[in-house]
Amino acid sequence: MTIDKIRVSFGSASVLGLYQNKKFIDPPTTCYVMTYIPGHCLANCGFCPQARNSNSSTEKLSRVTWPVFPFKDFLTKLNYLPPPKRFKRICIQTLNYPKNFDDLIEIITQVKKNSNIPISIAIPPMSTEKLKGLKLIGVERVGIALDGATKEIFKMIKGEGVKGPYNWGEHIQNLKDALEIFSGGFVTTHLIVGLGETQEDILNLIKELYNLKIQVSLFAFTPIKGTKLENLNRPDLLKFRKIQLVRYLILNVQKSLKDFTFNLKGDVIRFNINKLELKNIIDDNDAFMTSGCPSCNRPYYTSRPSGPIFNYPRELTMNEKEDIYNLLHRFVN
Repeated sequence: MTIDKIRVSFGSASVLGLYQNKKFIDPPTTCYVMTYIPGHCLANCGFCPQARNSNSSTEKLSRVTWPVFPFKDFLTKLNYLPPPKRFKRICIQTLNYPKNFDDLIEIITQVKKNSNIPISIAIPPMSTEKLKGLKLIGVERVGIALDGATKEIFKMIKGEGVKGPYNWGEHIQNLKDALEIFSGGFVTTHLIVGLGETQEDILNLIKELYNLKIQVSLFAFTPIKGTKLENLNRPDLLKFRKIQLVRYLILNVQKSLKDFTFNLKGDVIRFNINKLELKNIIDDNDAFMTSGCPSCNRPYYTSRPSGPIFNYPRELTMNEKEDIYNLLHRFVN
């Protein structure tokens, strides 16, 4: 093996036993790992602790700590987890650096030697040849994050505005390339709520992406000290809940944007459902839980356990369901 080290999210490391006596109320159901380099990413995303010009710790991604462990130790712990603790998926976060593809190939190859666990990858844009190579060695799902909900916001947070390497058109094309290789439903992108977009902006993009059969994961913007956007506020919880509900209705009830009423600011002011339908959707839990690949619950990635919780990593309690109903019921028929 040429890889010596790997980063493992704090929660995943605790389940693996790389940390001792660390218990979580809501443990991760996916094992989250990240490629290791002794420094920052070549990209310069304004929200990210890993960014090239970030002053944040390289142990951070969003609000989660990702300590470094010997790669061999990680593999041993993963392979010998007792059945009740076994992860349902492994997700490999991939930084932007010259050898990232080679490292990714080795991580996947070593994991696949002793495990049939489904593998998802979160990557910067890669060539079609590399995407085909990743599919060939057993990657099931691929995520390429847009993060920004509009071309202008993308440019400001990931592209020219931060002297980053990324381009909106190239990201969109790479998602389409991935669709050709991995097929519809197995390609994901991530959108961050709270970067200056309107609700109408992000919902239009979600609808366009779903029409292409690209899955959409939602994150709430989380200000991290040392990043370019450290002084930007978190999104309003009501805004996030509205977007979660519309996303659910687009995906599961085949609603179009004509089924929702927006004001001049781009806010949703009416859902074309009734109160009973809203209650049933909330009881189903799925609309307000972590969105992403199957078995991904990302516990408290952008939320403190004390709240407010934007993406729930488990089924909601009765009080949590009542809170969401009280937020949204005035916008339904």
